[in-house]
Amino acid sequence: MASSAFCIAVALGLLCHAAVAINAAQSVASSSQDAFVGEKLLHRWREMLSARADKGEPAPSVFEQAFTATFTSKQAGEVERTLEQLSQLMAWVDTTPAPNATQLAFLPELRSDAARELASLALALAKSDGADAKALVASLNAISAKLQSASSWRGYAAGRRMVVGAILKKRMDFGGRFPLEVQAAVDAVMLQLFQLHKLSVANRGAVQFFHVSKSGGTNLCQSAEANGCASQGFDTRTNCLIRDFADQPRWVTYNAHKYVQYRMSSRQALPWFVNFHTYRAELTCDQRRAYLLRNGLTFYANEYTNPPTGIPAGASAEEAEAATSGMCEDFVNLIMFRHPHDRLRSQIGWVQKLYKEFYLDTDTQKAFVNRTTGFWERLMPAGVNNYYIRSLLGQRFFEFPVTQVLPQHVTLAKLAALQHDILLSLDAKPRNELALRVGLGWAQALRDDVIRSSAELGDAVALPIDYSTMLERNAPDVEVYNFAREMQALDTLLWNFVAIADTQLGGGSNLSSDKCGYVSMGSPSAAAELEKRYADVVIPASSLRTGGVGVNGVSGAPPADTADAAAAAVRAAESTTTVEGEQQPAAASEEASTGTGKSVLRGAADSSATKRVISISRRTRSSSHRRMLH
Repeated sequence: MASSAFCIAVALGLLCHAAVAINAAQSVASSSQDAFVGEKLLHRWREMLSARADKGEPAPSVFEQAFTATFTSKQAGEVERTLEQLSQLMAWVDTTPAPNATQLAFLPELRSDAARELASLALALAKSDGADAKALVASLNAISAKLQSASSWRGYAAGRRMVVGAILKKRMDFGGRFPLEVQAAVDAVMLQLFQLHKLSVANRGAVQFFHVSKSGGTNLCQSAEANGCASQGFDTRTNCLIRDFADQPRWVTYNAHKYVQYRMSSRQALPWFVNFHTYRAELTCDQRRAYLLRNGLTFYANEYTNPPTGIPAGASAEEAEAATSGMCEDFVNLIMFRHPHDRLRSQIGWVQKLYKEFYLDTDTQKAFVNRTTGFWERLMPAGVNNYYIRSLLGQRFFEFPVTQVLPQHVTLAKLAALQHDILLSLDAKPRNELALRVGLGWAQALRDDVIRSSAELGDAVALPIDYSTMLERNAPDVEVYNFAREMQALDTLLWNFVAIADTQLGGGSNLSSDKCGYVSMGSPSAAAELEKRYADVVIPASSLRTGGVGVNGVSGAPPADTADAAAAAVRAAESTTTVEGEQQPAAASEEASTGTGKSVLRGAADSSATKRVISISRRTRSSSHRRMLH
């Protein structure tokens, strides 16, 4: 009788095969997990549909309601912008059937046969023309069947967005609400996509927040604390960073700083933020995940570049080259974007504020007024030139000459953005709140009361006199931002779908946790699998910034640095570099050309001694100037 009632409900709003697929996906989950990975939701969904069927009422069109809730802007062409970015993504998938090693480093999802097949099915659905309901149902059934074979350890963020985008395109082809038979298939696939995402978040068990400076990351760190996440520190100095990883932002170059210091007629110690070429140990994704696991941490931030991924055993030369950096699959990846023009202005103002705070008795403004883009590109080569792209593509690319961002680099940065499970945009607060609540299971909203702003400077921010030139040079970053913003729109469509479906059931079906949301809800078997995966991962103490003092799961002896050796190195370096830094106003002048870009970085980067000096002097400077991370 119950089966008959359910099949009546299916005719109105849910496909039978979806129930089979979802039940199969839950076979690896314990009974305690069923409620939050979808079994309880599906059970209540069945009951609701059966009750409607008994009364002769149609099933609710959840997708149509989610569509309306997502695209509510008064701006013309809102859906068209999303579909345009989707079209570019689909074109890349269509013309790149076999991604190379570098592309796979930033979109590792496509190493999986199931993920590639899912992408192909989404592509076929998006390319289909017209409003053929029967063909659409068949395509959605094929996608639903493929989702059954997907790994419960991967959320398939790229494939998820391609499928949701393809469904959105078909909704526009139909010109309105889907027919009942299509609606049933759409609802089934949307449920499966969310359940796969949620289960994978629980299994992976830790969030890696890619914090791009001046994009709202401090607020997000504070929100992680409010939502019960475990990190090494939530104060504004630690800012969710792991000290041993040395992921603090790299901003100002040593040589350009010496020119600024010369202009201010100041001889004070080296500020902490003069650190563009400071060393970071090559801790791989596996070592980072093992570190968090062994120390009971569920959230950390990286404010530098994507970390090295490690070279797989038996890797080809091309694969070894690509392994210099990439996305870490065993973390739940989270990133917040901000329009690059707004981020640029904030970055320039923030550095001026830091200089003012450090040189308390000096008029710092005269060092920044009436300067050109060239001056700023020497001072902060990455910070003012396509910072998103340079950060996403890894440490080596971070230090590229400032004019060498090419179309293929834009594509790689888009792939890296696409691989993030959760995409946020600082200027899209309602969508951000939905993503954190439904996508991560956080109950507390994104905090906005701890913003660290350059408005604290007190003086007007001195922008370059040719600021329009700087904006033009950051066009590649704007392209990546526009792509990420529309991918977030596709996420919002899914999150709205889940929220509305839960409301239809009276609420309370999509369960979460007050300990960092879904990441703390993994089953005992998933926890055991994590322990097994990382049991043999070695984390050498010599690779850690603190030497591994007080840290679990670290092997070997700490580095043998001493304070005396550090001080001696600083004195020696200052005797050979200070005069050079002060006697080069012509070379460091804001009037110098940066046309090639190569000369901008060469003088600041080539000396390994300079790198070491910067790193050492930051450890020996006065504690009163240790800001944020130190």
